[in-house]
Parts: sequence; C-alpha cells; structure tokens
Amino acid sequence: MAYEVEFSFQPANELIVSLHTYLCKIWYKRIDLGPDWAPEIRTGLTDDFRQELDSTDLSPEWRLIFLFAYLSPEKKSVPDFLRWLESLSLGDLYVLLSPYIQNFPADMQAVRDKFVHLLSEWNSQYFAKIEPGIVTALEEDAEKNRALIGRMPAVELAEQTTSGMYFEPGGSLEKVVLTPQFHFVPGNVFYSFGPVTLCQYPASLPGHDHEEGPSPKLYRMLRSLSEKSRLRILRFLRSEPHSFIEVVRYLGISKGITHEHLFSLRCAGLLKAHVTGETVTGYSLRTSAVGELQELLLEYLED
Repeated sequence: MAYEVEFSFQPANELIVSLHTYLCKIWYKRIDLGPDWAPEIRTGLTDDFRQELDSTDLSPEWRLIFLFAYLSPEKKSVPDFLRWLESLSLGDLYVLLSPYIQNFPADMQAVRDKFVHLLSEWNSQYFAKIEPGIVTALEEDAEKNRALIGRMPAVELAEQTTSGMYFEPGGSLEKVVLTPQFHFVPGNVFYSFGPVTLCQYPASLPGHDHEEGPSPKLYRMLRSLSEKSRLRILRFLRSEPHSFIEVVRYLGISKGITHEHLFSLRCAGLLKAHVTGETVTGYSLRTSAVGELQELLLEYLED
C-alpha cells in the first residue's frame, strides 16, 4: 500500500538535530560543519553542562524526542515546545505515544524530564545564538518541497528530497514525514514509529560562493569517486538493488572497508538506500545523481 509524504518543520526540530549532532561523536568528521564544530561549541558551554553532555549517549529512548516534536501542537517557538513537553502528565505521555510505540521506557516521566532539561540548556547555551537565517532557510526549504506533493509518487518525492532514502511501501507504513535539517548534513536521521516514519533530511541551503571553491555537495560527489572500488560498486548496483553482503562478496574485500565505500557514496547522494522500517535492506544506483553531478560541475566551472 502506498504511503503519503508530509513536510514539517519547526524551530524545535533543528534544536533537537543540533544536539543530536553534538552527541553523535562518530559523525564529527563527516558533517559539513567540519570536525572543529563540536569542539568549538564545547568551549562555550558551562563546565557542568559540558560534563553532563560528555556522559550522555544517544540512548534507545533518544528517538522519542523526534516523535514528541512531530506530535507537539506548539510549533511556533522552542520555548513553547519545551513548556508543552514539560506540562504533560504521565497519562498524557502514554496517550500521546501509544499509537506509535509498544514498549515504553521504565520511567517515562524521568525520560521526559531529561529531554526538557537537556534541550533547555542546549537552547540557552547554543541554539538560541545561532544565525536566525538558518531557521528561516529551513522553513523555506520545507515550503518549497511541500509544493511538490502530488506532482510525483510519494516514494519518489521522498527519495529525491532525501538524496537517496527509498522508504519501501508496505507493512504498516502510512506516512513519511520529512523535515529539513542543517547541522547533520549530509546525513539523514530517521526513525520508524509504526504507521509513521520521521526523517530529518539534509537541506540544500542557498548562498554558496563558487569563488571559495566547489559546493560541499559537489565536493562530496567528486571525492566519493576517487576510489576504484566505489566505481565498481556503482556499476554493480546499476541494474537492481543488492544487499550489503552481496556488495562485500562482489568486491572481495572486508566488510569494514566496504561499509566505508558505501557510506561515502550514500553521503554523496549516488546511491539509493532501500529502507524497511529502520533497516537498510539494500542499495541501488541513483542514475539521477549521475546527471546532477554533471550539472553541478558545469555550473561551478561556468559560473
């Protein structure tokens, strides 16, 4: 059964993604903001909060904060969202989440209180000070993509917007909610909640000056093709999806190196990642990205 696509953005979304990015240490060298972003932000935090974040992991419960943001009726500002979240009783929490999750944390109120505390401190010490134009640009990106609903099949719109996340129709999936984000680019952050999948996709924000060099997107695409094995992967995946293990066997190299090659190609938008629930079941070539690479390169050279 086909699903529908919804575009949704509120400032709290980027608040959450920015903290997610800070906590996701393995991505520090992968984000467009660069490996120095988190250390620079860290120096501006209070000692107590810095130490608290140092001991905070992306726990299994962390995914729920994205669901809270989606379900919140208070979408105009970060303070409004945090006040609403803090006001929910234990009964409210169960009623709100029960259509989307089956297993609740042992102490749901403690989890919620932790969310409110972390996000409140992060907002006051970092997020409230970021360039306001970032939030405005993300709102505009969501609005631009919202206008495409109905002009192409939902699965294709989701794949195009996310640069390769192919959410397979079927099962209990009824809706894919797409939210533009800035801090975690070029990655997607996605979680499945029964009938709804929430995906924070890398937004394409305007303003890059070609005199400073190629755009991060073009540079990622060109850099991803620098390995012979990656070109072999693209050729192998040109006709139909293949699983990770099938790619490993085709290349005849280790799983770790194969994973890095696939990761680089995915971040460059050259591969489709076929997703069921929260599991990537296979990969295939994004032929549209090959043409996009040529367009971006010519635009850079001729501008």
